[in-house]
Amino acid sequence: MAKLKDLPENTLNRLVIYLKVLDNLDKRKVDFISSEELALRCGVNSAQLRKDLSFVGNLGTKGVGYSVKTLKYHLKKFLGRDREWNLVLGGLSPLGEYLLTSKSLQKDGFYFMAGFDIKEENIGKIVNGISVYSLEQLSYVVKAINVDIAVITCEEQPEVYYEAFVKHNIKAILNLSPLPFFSESKEIQIENFSFTMALTKLSYFLKNFK
Repeated sequence: MAKLKDLPENTLNRLVIYLKVLDNLDKRKVDFISSEELALRCGVNSAQLRKDLSFVGNLGTKGVGYSVKTLKYHLKKFLGRDREWNLVLGGLSPLGEYLLTSKSLQKDGFYFMAGFDIKEENIGKIVNGISVYSLEQLSYVVKAINVDIAVITCEEQPEVYYEAFVKHNIKAILNLSPLPFFSESKEIQIENFSFTMALTKLSYFLKNFK
């Protein structure tokens, strides 16, 4: 099995897509699928698919293909999706409030345990049974629960939440704010995503490939 440092980021991105496609196939009661068909559904060629899956293990059967359930099981285990993860929220924005009420995240094993805000009007709120605390209380909450992932959703002063989460030794941060963050530490993993960034890529495509 590959260590984190041995797995290229592009390969990791594709493995996540494979798992999503396999999950959909499993829900549709598909038992087996060839590497060619799975590759087509995932937007890659079969050689790339097999190379990527070699990081997970030798899971295919010649002439038969892949068992959807078996491959899904091993991919979930490889990607850490075979357990539950505790999340905290930074900033009770409309997006943040939506995430706190998301049932799909819980089905995938991601559970929000608490929310944090710096605005007085949001502190003390309870959303879907989840309490929103002052960011100053982060140290107490971190001691009470094992925080795996922090999610930043606020549009104003996202750096305040980022700095607080890093200071309190939270190793994984999903940043959905407009401001990207980067860490020199290899012990901290940051995923930057914003709708504006994604839409800008699409606007570039439309501008140049009409």
